[in-house]
Amino acid sequence: MARKKIRLITFDLDDTVWPNHKVIVDAENALWNFLLIKVPDVKNHLHEENINEIRVELIEKDNSLKFDLTKFRKDVVKEILLKMGLDDNEAIYYSNESFNEFFKMRNKVQLYKDAKTILERLHRKVTIGSLSNGNADLNLIGINSFFDFTISSKDVGSNKPSPPHFLKALELASCDPEEAIHVGDCPINDVGGARNCNINTIWFNCEKNKWNEIFPCDLQARSWKDLYEIVSKNFILEKKNV
Repeated sequence: MARKKIRLITFDLDDTVWPNHKVIVDAENALWNFLLIKVPDVKNHLHEENINEIRVELIEKDNSLKFDLTKFRKDVVKEILLKMGLDDNEAIYYSNESFNEFFKMRNKVQLYKDAKTILERLHRKVTIGSLSNGNADLNLIGINSFFDFTISSKDVGSNKPSPPHFLKALELASCDPEEAIHVGDCPINDVGGARNCNINTIWFNCEKNKWNEIFPCDLQARSWKDLYEIVSKNFILEKKNV
């Protein structure tokens, strides 16, 4: 079977370029620990049920918060503080400062083995983009130079697996779906979303999970080294204007 020519590879970020669970737990702890120091009485309001009610209320008022996790987190904290009786200026100040603590930890990630080396190698051969439902900062993480563009949910007003992330990437790279590959860890958001746009997919499955979706995923990588070998074996990479 002839190898397809590829002009664009897009990557999910969380749990594809780095493991994410501990990162988010540490970031959440940093946020609430900051608040507990600055506003000690907040401890009486940090009940999961209470916080979930506030989240639902905020989304009902402004559905766009589902696509802007930065504003969403800040607004949740702000609303908690307002309900405690803090004035608007105090609530805004502490929500911003606590989020800054969250964001510093959120971007202290440990890349998967070989990810940086292979991103750099691929970037020399093909256009690279990131497609994320999250709010990681590639500049703070230190790998922004390996990406030609980044697309977040805030940018397109939508979350994967809906098409806007993928369609925007094709537009930015000026390429057709069959000339692109999307790599991600989620069978639904990444593989399913890309497939629905007729984009080639590679399932990043370093946890060796079982495929539970209706249609099997033919290409799956267990590591970044494995990913590079799969790309090299199945595709021809073609950098635009080179």
